[in-house]
Amino acid sequence: MNYENIPDRLILNYKLLKAVIYEETKILYEDRPHVLEHWQQDAFQMTDSETRQQAPCEKMRPSFRALYFLYTETLYSGEHITKHMIRDAVDRYKDTIKLLLAGHLMQEFPNIEIKRSVNEEKIEEALDREYIYSSMDIDFHLMRDIVTKKKEYKEGDTGYLGTEIVDNKGQVRGMAELRPNDTGVGELASDQQEIWLELIESTLSSLDEMTADLFDLITYLWMVTPKDSDGYIEFHSSDALRLRNLRKRSSNGRELDYREEDRFNIMKRVAALSSIWVSLGDQKVKVINAEEMQDNELYKFKDFQRMFEIGKIRVAYDKKTGEARGIYAVQVKPTSILTPYLEGPNRSIGLLDLKIFQYSHYTQREQKRLARYLNLQWKIRTMRRSLNQPFKVSTILKVLDISTRYNGVQIRDKFENVLDELQKDDVIKTWHYTEEIDEEMVGKKGWFKNYWSEIKVVILPHDALVKENRKNLISSDHDADEQIIARMQKLTQDNLLVSKVEETPLPWKLHSETASTIDVAPISVEVGDEPEQQAFDFSAEIKLTPTSIKEMIDSLGMSIRQSASEIGIAHTTLSRYIKRENKRQNKNNEVKMLNWLKEKAAK
Repeated sequence: MNYENIPDRLILNYKLLKAVIYEETKILYEDRPHVLEHWQQDAFQMTDSETRQQAPCEKMRPSFRALYFLYTETLYSGEHITKHMIRDAVDRYKDTIKLLLAGHLMQEFPNIEIKRSVNEEKIEEALDREYIYSSMDIDFHLMRDIVTKKKEYKEGDTGYLGTEIVDNKGQVRGMAELRPNDTGVGELASDQQEIWLELIESTLSSLDEMTADLFDLITYLWMVTPKDSDGYIEFHSSDALRLRNLRKRSSNGRELDYREEDRFNIMKRVAALSSIWVSLGDQKVKVINAEEMQDNELYKFKDFQRMFEIGKIRVAYDKKTGEARGIYAVQVKPTSILTPYLEGPNRSIGLLDLKIFQYSHYTQREQKRLARYLNLQWKIRTMRRSLNQPFKVSTILKVLDISTRYNGVQIRDKFENVLDELQKDDVIKTWHYTEEIDEEMVGKKGWFKNYWSEIKVVILPHDALVKENRKNLISSDHDADEQIIARMQKLTQDNLLVSKVEETPLPWKLHSETASTIDVAPISVEVGDEPEQQAFDFSAEIKLTPTSIKEMIDSLGMSIRQSASEIGIAHTTLSRYIKRENKRQNKNNEVKMLNWLKEKAAK
């Protein structure tokens, strides 16, 4: 019987269940032919042991075995399972499935999977939207800002380098300290420990605007991806490199991988984030002056807490020598000093424009700083309905933190150039002074401090950002996913492993030996029959529309995921285009889709 002819509501026996699990789950791994090749063998071959026990045997790949037990022992434990149920689970728990299998695939295909991130789709979605989500709380903003200001860290009484967390009004909101020797990382192999310590050694020099980018990216991914039972997510260096649109190396016109130096620069900043400890005030904040800076009784701070905790790390090894090359990914989680701003009913979530990540942390530092601040203010002002309220020039100058080596005229030029560039790049809609500048005053004694700095400027966001900021962003949560992950990890602890395998570098290696079986008359499944293609006339001029794309996909009998893979875009991007859900069109993606349409029509 053709696979498509298996009834959706038929209770499946062991042999059929394996086939259905493969056929329904393979859509998630169409970009991994090396995985599907092995899974297909496990799905459609029955060993003598499987025939006798009606359960997976030790010859089955750990990844496919984990997939089987995910459905039979966690999602549908004790239930009669049907094709419809497997399909529904794939649709509902696709992110969780990928997370749970990541450790297995890393173990089974280390040289390929080391470069893959479980967050690829979330990064692609952010690139399509052109923004990510972030907390718009002022304390969160200030904690992010302290990771950019290495010059403000001074040695204190505790022996650590520290600094006050001070807002624009001069109020001390907390304290921060660098504690690079207190790594907080779990047990590592000696070579892994050496690499991590090498990253930690550059903690102070790693504090810059790129570190703030990683602060935002990690907290964003923590909000939108499933976490393990200890609250960790996986952060991969490719996540940041992809978001920054950093080019990969190329040779003879062939695209290679990112440079190891680029990955190192990402990971040493993640190590720096894990070395920062923060103590926030109890909201009874006092204003201090220079003479009172040493009076610690003015502070009433909570205990210091690390901002980020690191779990396990994923290391790449040289194929020939076996030596550790570098850290590609880490388990990471924000601690309780940050999580109240990221989850729960009192959080305030807004948008961060992706241009912030793509501006250079060397040459466009001021653009990054101002764009972050404006995104924060626009969320606040959207809620207060005060978007037209002007900013004082002096306020914006504090945010820009322009070097003191510039004179007043140069600072004004830089100020205006930054705003012009943000407008040119569509980060802001428009900006203008609230009054015409008296150029006769410029250059005279006191003009900068007493005149120009006191002028006000209106900076407005795009209407689309205002509309998004009015929504309750990231309304969905991952509670169910985390429960599934916890249950699967418990199965690992409670059951003997079917095969002896080495410990994987990630926490999601899951095995179980028990399985529920159902006596149902077996149905033979023939794999490989292709559905008959519908005739479709593309002889007319090819025009790219959601309808033309959908009709071509249907005529070829392809899935959206298969089509997206051929086109060279994310399947979520293609799906949103067909559904007309994209708010802003990506011209590069449109070119790819049109070329694909023409190519298919010509055949």
